[in-house]
Amino acid sequence: MNNTDTDATPLAAYPLPVPAGADPQFTYGLLFDIAEVLQRNGFPRPAGTDWADLMTALNHFLYQSKEIA
Repeated sequence: MNNTDTDATPLAAYPLPVPAGADPQFTYGLLFDIAEVLQRNGFPRPAGTDWADLMTALNHFLYQSKEIA
């Protein structure tokens, strides 16, 4: 069988390079949307410090750590 580009495993899109300034896409609205998706899938709504933890986890997923960047 011939191995073409379409047969190859796609490269990971994340993590992204750390933006130079604030990322206008990384908003509380994005955080609330993610919380809503979690709720629709049976998870409890974030409360208290869960919001900060969710923001931190999302930041770690989206952007390279400072050691890599």
